[in-house]
Parts: sequence; structure tokens; C-alpha cells
Amino acid sequence: IDLSMTSRPVKRLLTAYKTHTIQLTWDFNQTKDAKSLESFGKELARLLSAYMTVTLTFDNDDEDQNLLFCILENHGVKQDYERTINGVRAPLAMRKRKKRMLFEIAGGEDREVDLKFMEDLTEHIKSIFYIDTYNVSYDLISNFDFFGAFFWKYSGKKFGKLDISPPSDVEFNEDQIRMIFNELEVDDLCLEIESDCELIQGLNLNSKKLKIWNTGYLSIEDVQESKCEKIEITFPGRLNVDRYLIKTINLWKTGKKLSNLKRLKFKRGGWSEEEHEEDKKAFFEKAGNLGIRRHESAKNKCYINRDTDKAVALLAYNGDIFKMIVQNDNDEAEEKDDDDSDDSDEEEESEDEEE
Repeated sequence: IDLSMTSRPVKRLLTAYKTHTIQLTWDFNQTKDAKSLESFGKELARLLSAYMTVTLTFDNDDEDQNLLFCILENHGVKQDYERTINGVRAPLAMRKRKKRMLFEIAGGEDREVDLKFMEDLTEHIKSIFYIDTYNVSYDLISNFDFFGAFFWKYSGKKFGKLDISPPSDVEFNEDQIRMIFNELEVDDLCLEIESDCELIQGLNLNSKKLKIWNTGYLSIEDVQESKCEKIEITFPGRLNVDRYLIKTINLWKTGKKLSNLKRLKFKRGGWSEEEHEEDKKAFFEKAGNLGIRRHESAKNKCYINRDTDKAVALLAYNGDIFKMIVQNDNDEAEEKDDDDSDDSDEEEESEDEEE
């Protein structure tokens, strides 16, 4: 790709005979101070301090083979030689690192110039590669017009992964939230957004993977209509045992809803040891009426069969986190990893409460 930016004949050849299919990821991230990251090593610190990045992922599982264009808030990047983007001299200094598939780009002086460079670079990449998946990560970067950004004209309304976690002073309105859920096609959706909206009814949860925090706008009824395979949701308050847990289990058990579900995790907001114990006791008493089988050794777990095909789900609830895992051959190992993580979280929360 470097030759395509330094040689017009090579650029024409690659445009005529595209050789690879790639995923393209745009990252718009909070700037980090490179000095504060030097414990990772100077080279990695420079990479982590990028505030906008374009990543090319080739058709393999080796992340070390990803090609990154990192726009730094650093005017001191020393250009190794001049490059052209789409036949025009690159307006920002660029340098290719020798030890990594990485270009450093001197940005940070003018946000609009940096975004225009990112857009022109995208056009250049698109002209020499087939792109089958677009991904976006919007993470804490300030003064960024997400819905007016350039990438929409390339991705349209279809994304592989869409990760939205803006600064806390950025609020999404109802139309924007509806657009994300009801108009976009996303395989892997992660949302941590602020909104003053009350419950928004009629949101379509159709991503294969869904992870959401701060969900005061999301109704449990829409979750129960979900077509997702993996769901992880942190709700803002206490989980109603009947509406959130027992009803969800029963809809899956009877085969009426959640037919695609493989893994589900609900977490409540806030901490109350008394409420945890009350909710846990109420849950297992009411779950008994659904025909559960208690776990062989763990008191906070049980099993339940689906009526339609006898699929088995493992249920776990400690008053804080509810998990439902439709089991397969790999679930035992996955379950152990998840439980270890949850236990660690609970211990930390308990210690904080005692202090």
C-alpha cells in the first residue's frame, strides 16, 4: 500500500487489479498523553496516543498483520518521504514504522483537516482493495459530529461492529436512538450513551451481539423480542424478578421468543446487599414453578429445558447479575471463565460497600 502512495503506475495497477478483500475500521478516540503511556514502551505509547485511526484487517486471524494509519496529536512526526493520497500530495506528514505495519501521521492542529485526511485515505484504500465490512469505534472523543461524519457515505447503514461511547456530556435524542436500532444493520453493537429519554418502545434488537450500558431508554419487552444471539445489558436500577427474569426465561422455555439466544447477561445498577438477597431468594422460589433443576454443586445456579426441542439453558443469579447460557460442548469452560470474573467483581463491590 505504501507504493500506491508513492508511485502513480503502482496505484493505477492496484486500482485495476484489486488483490485483497479487507475489513476497514475507523476509530475516533479520546486523546491520551503519550508520556503517561510510556510504561508500555515508547513505540506502543505512540500508537495508543493516536486519536483517530484507520485500520485495515486482512483475511486472517493474526492482529499483528493489521495495517494501521494512526493520526496523532503530535506535530513532531518526522516525515520519511512525501506521499500522495488519490494523486494529491498528503497534507499531513507521514512516517512508516519499520517494526510494525503502522503509519504515524502528524495531526492535531486542525480537526477538520485531520478528518478530511481520514476521508481521503479511506477513498484511496477503497480504490485498491475490496472492502466487505466497515467498523466504527466512537470512544470519548469530544466535539465530534457522529451522525454527520464522512464514514456514512461508505458504510451506508451496515456495519460489522459499531461501538459508541461518547463523552458523558453528549446526549442522544429519541430519533437518534431509534435510528441506531431500527435503521442500521449491525452484527456487533456496543452502546454506552447518555440520554434523557424515558422508555422508548418499539426498538428492534437484531444484532448478533449486543452490549449496552445506561439503558434507561430500553424496555425489557423489546429485549424479550430480540433476535440477538448474545446479549449483555446493564440496567440503571433494580431488576424486577417477575418482569425481567422469570418472564424472560419462560418466553425462551416455551419457544415463543428468544429462539436465537445463546448467551444472556443482565446486570442491575447500584448496590444493596439486602436487595440482592431478597431478589435471589424470590427468583429461585419462582423459578421452581418453571421446572428448573438445581445445579449439582453451585447454589446460585440451575438448569431448565426448552419445551420445543429440549435445549438446555444454565441459569445463574446472585441478586446482582443474571446469566442464561444455552449450553453446547464449549460452555463449561466459558461458564467457568465468566463466573471467575463475576466473583471478582462481587468481591470488589462488597469491599467498597464495607469501606
